[in-house]
Amino acid sequence: MTTTTVATGVADLVAAAGPVPADILDEGARREIRRAVLSAICVPGYQVPFGSREMPVARGWGSGGLQVTLAVIGADDTVKVIDQGDDAGVNATNLRRLIVDSTGCADTDDTRESTVVQSRHRVPEEPMVEGQTLVLQVPVPEPLRGVQRSVAECARMHAEGDYAAMWVSLYEDVVRNGVITASTGYPVLVGGRYVAATTPIPRWDVPRLHHSAYPVLFGAGREKRIYAIPPDTDVEPLTFDDIPFEVEGDPAERCARCGSDDTFLVEAGTDRFACSDIEWCSRVLDGDVDAAAHRAVAPLHLLPDPRRRARAVTATTTTTRGPAAEPAPRADPVGAGWALCADGIGKVHGPGGAAAVPGTGPDHGTAVSPVTGAVVAAWDVGFDVAPGEAIGLIGESGSGKSTVLRCIVGDEQATAGRLLLSDVDGGRTDVLTLDGPARRRLRIATLGIVHQDPAAGLAMDVSAGGNVAERLTAAGWRSYGAIRARAAELLDRVEVPLSRMDDPVRTFSGGMRQRVQIAAALANDPAVLLLDEPTTGLDASVAAGVLDLLRGLLAERDVAAVVVSHDFGVVETLTDRTVVMQLGRVVERGLTDQLFGDPHHPYTQRLVAAARR
Repeated sequence: MTTTTVATGVADLVAAAGPVPADILDEGARREIRRAVLSAICVPGYQVPFGSREMPVARGWGSGGLQVTLAVIGADDTVKVIDQGDDAGVNATNLRRLIVDSTGCADTDDTRESTVVQSRHRVPEEPMVEGQTLVLQVPVPEPLRGVQRSVAECARMHAEGDYAAMWVSLYEDVVRNGVITASTGYPVLVGGRYVAATTPIPRWDVPRLHHSAYPVLFGAGREKRIYAIPPDTDVEPLTFDDIPFEVEGDPAERCARCGSDDTFLVEAGTDRFACSDIEWCSRVLDGDVDAAAHRAVAPLHLLPDPRRRARAVTATTTTTRGPAAEPAPRADPVGAGWALCADGIGKVHGPGGAAAVPGTGPDHGTAVSPVTGAVVAAWDVGFDVAPGEAIGLIGESGSGKSTVLRCIVGDEQATAGRLLLSDVDGGRTDVLTLDGPARRRLRIATLGIVHQDPAAGLAMDVSAGGNVAERLTAAGWRSYGAIRARAAELLDRVEVPLSRMDDPVRTFSGGMRQRVQIAAALANDPAVLLLDEPTTGLDASVAAGVLDLLRGLLAERDVAAVVVSHDFGVVETLTDRTVVMQLGRVVERGLTDQLFGDPHHPYTQRLVAAARR
């Protein structure tokens, strides 16, 4: 069944709905919700905003689900409302009465007789079929809420399919517990594109959403969001390839009332369990069920398996070094074998662009344009760096070196110039012309970045291994064991004790945090490593240890490095060539040892003399 067919069917359903009293949901609001539902059907898993209305129900009764139901249901429909598996509870009874009184539709306790089922905590045990619609009430629709507080950043992550932080949260769960313990609201990938929350339904019900015969509509009134899963849509729970997805339950448990062992069971006293879906339980007692058909679709094969869990625990406790993934062969760049080539990079803060440049720079003693008042932070900066080579950008604060690095990273948009990377179209495409998402993707595999402040490059509440895992999952790694082994290998290489691999980095010293950041930057064997003041703020002895580590890593890896620093000792230790900057301009360049031994430009001479005092 195509999305177009489903959308047409839903359109027919909402078109057949009769009028609703204006004091509950006026026709204008109804049309708005229908449009949102149709948009959600056409883009499975995408959260569509809508103008949520105040509803005459107590808080927590699922006003979003109620609004969706009132918008799509008509007088010819039959509604079933369940709450925590119960049709007769206070919430279910009052919601059902409101829907029936508002629309004139019929109501039922029998899933088989319903056309619309509104639920909060369960998908009915009776398999739903084509022609029915399931509406789920959603308290928190944003699956990224637990890993990202910024609403704008959540929107960006969804737009770019950037779910690495979600995978890291699952990695941390396995580290702590041996398995993924998330139960209700388990995150799923819908249609291979959007990660969605599955409301408070248990994991037991998640497999029912995969290739369902009926549309599933999710309504969140408080968050003003609607999303949907059309029929025949892939719904895959997020889990690692080597960590099994499991549903709740024990193969030995049975319902104390009807004897079922293929339903979702809830506690009903000490060592007693009962079917969560009371309708199904009662019909089993009456002999009014197709037991064979139900058992065929029950997720019994996903019940916890001690043997699979044993393998997961073994993977969790592995701290030996594992084999590193072989880096993909790199394309030969156009030209003279560089990995990165910066050509005429310029950045102007303020009006004027290139017109602001005259009257600025070392010859004029200012970076402020006398024409426009703009700040010319950098202009006509160019260099290249080959694999296995390191180049330094050095200068006093305000010289423009960090601005050039931010333009390379993509944190700032360059005013002028070109940036070429051998890993991008063989060096033929100007990276500065790529859009924001494409620039950010370069940070996953092509560019490794070590910030001056580790907090800018690490998630401080995440473990050391989890911070490395973030880079790997962003690159598509989905084997927990492989991720774990790669993280252990890198942390061991940067001399982070593996006994602390699972500790949050906020508990680490400054030097240890910087080592973790270096390990994360190297996770995917980047072609270019960018180091921004890597030892600033560290004690002298700690800084010396970090420099020794970086020198060894650069010597053993075929990586091109750009080192930004105001410290001659850092640049002299790590780099082969050096570019000296003053007031946004390059004033001297050359081999590092020769430039420091025999500087020609007066500015460089002053810097070298000051460094040797």
